[in-house]
Amino acid sequence: MIEPLTKAPLPPALLGPEEAVDLAGTLTTWRTVDRRLVHKTALTEVLVTDLRPLGEDLFALASQWPRQHALFQPSPDEAPNPLLFVETLRQAGIYLSHERLGVPLDHQFVFESISAEYLRPGPRPRTDRETVVVLAVRTDVRRRAGRASGARLEIEAWAGPERIATAVAAYRCLPPQVYGRLRWSSLATTPPPALPAPRRSAESVAQPQATSALLDVDTRHPTFFDHGGDHLPGMLLIDAALSAARPAHVASDRPWGFDLRFERFAELGVPTTVTTRPTPAGVAVALTQPAGVVAAGTVSGGYPAAGEPASAGPVAAVGRS
Repeated sequence: MIEPLTKAPLPPALLGPEEAVDLAGTLTTWRTVDRRLVHKTALTEVLVTDLRPLGEDLFALASQWPRQHALFQPSPDEAPNPLLFVETLRQAGIYLSHERLGVPLDHQFVFESISAEYLRPGPRPRTDRETVVVLAVRTDVRRRAGRASGARLEIEAWAGPERIATAVAAYRCLPPQVYGRLRWSSLATTPPPALPAPRRSAESVAQPQATSALLDVDTRHPTFFDHGGDHLPGMLLIDAALSAARPAHVASDRPWGFDLRFERFAELGVPTTVTTRPTPAGVAVALTQPAGVVAAGTVSGGYPAAGEPASAGPVAAVGRS
C-alpha cells in the first residue's frame, strides 16, 4: 500500500522582485559553466551560466533556458516542461557544491528528497532576447571531518520580477570509496530480476483505487542518460512519477507540485513498477523494484493548462545525478 507524504513547508521568498531583476541583468549568461561541474557530457544539456554569493549561506545562480529542447522545451509556443526547473536546481546544487562548498569533482551525489512547487508557468522563450532565470539558493551544509558531506537547499526560481517556482532538496556527497561500498551493499541485497529488463511497453493493471504500470526505460535517451551511470538516474524517476500521476489527477486550483523521497538505488536492468493512488492531498506515487520501494511521494495541485506540454512519459533516482 502506498501512503502519501506529509508535504514539507516551502521556504519564504529569498529575493525581492527588484533584486531578482537586477541579478538577471548583472549575472553572466554569455557562456555556460564547465560541464563537468554539473555532471553533464553534452554542452547542450548545461543550463547554469554563473554564480554569485549573496551572503554566508545564500547564493544566486543564473540559468539560460533553451529556446527549444526535445524534453524540456519541445515548442517555443508552449510553456516549458516543469522538469526544466527540476533539472536547473539539480545542476545548481551540484555546481554550488563543487565551486563553493569544496566538494571534490570525483565525489558522487545521492539525492535524498525533493519537494517542489510551481507557482506559475515558466517563461516562454523568445527569439529577440535570451530567457534568463535567476535561482536563489540557501544552503544548510552538513560536514564531516571538516568537509561538506551533504546539504539541504532552499531554492526559488525568478523570471524577471516573478517568482515562478520554489523547492527544498536534500542530498549527500560521497567520496568514491564510500560510494563504492554503498553500491556494493545495495547490489548484494538486490534480488535477480523477475521480468525481462527495459524496452518493454508499459502495461497498466487496474486495481481497487490504484493503478500500476511497468516502466519503459530507454537507455539511449539523450537527456536522462547523458552520462554513464550504474543505476537509473534521478530525473528519470521524477519524470516517471509525474507522468504516472497525470491520468489519475483531479483538476485543482492549487499550484502544481510534488514531494518525493528516495529510498534506494534504482538498478539498471531490473523491472520498475510505478503505482499511483488518488488521495485527498493529490496522487500518491510509489516506484518499486524487486528489492523494495525506490522512491515514493505525492503529486499535488493542478497540472499545466491545456496546450502546455506534458512530460515525455515514463521512460526512471537516487545516486549520481
